[in-house]
Amino acid sequence: MKWNNTPTHEILSEAQASRELRLIGISYERLPLIKYEDAALAALRDEGIETKAGSVVRIIRESKSAGSGFRYYRKIIL
Repeated sequence: MKWNNTPTHEILSEAQASRELRLIGISYERLPLIKYEDAALAALRDEGIETKAGSVVRIIRESKSAGSGFRYYRKIIL
């Protein structure tokens, strides 16, 4: 199923994740979690993008209060 207004989900490389998490001042261990079965991650796998457990996902969404391009980070779990 394809949802309307689904925010952009991107899998980060280890180096990208380390750099971006350091910039926002959060450690990998303290990241919120996202399940491997999440529909947005399934859509990435359908596109041929690997989404393995332990990877960091950057979610970019529009926000009326925060403006455009607001970023969230999640760690994939099984």
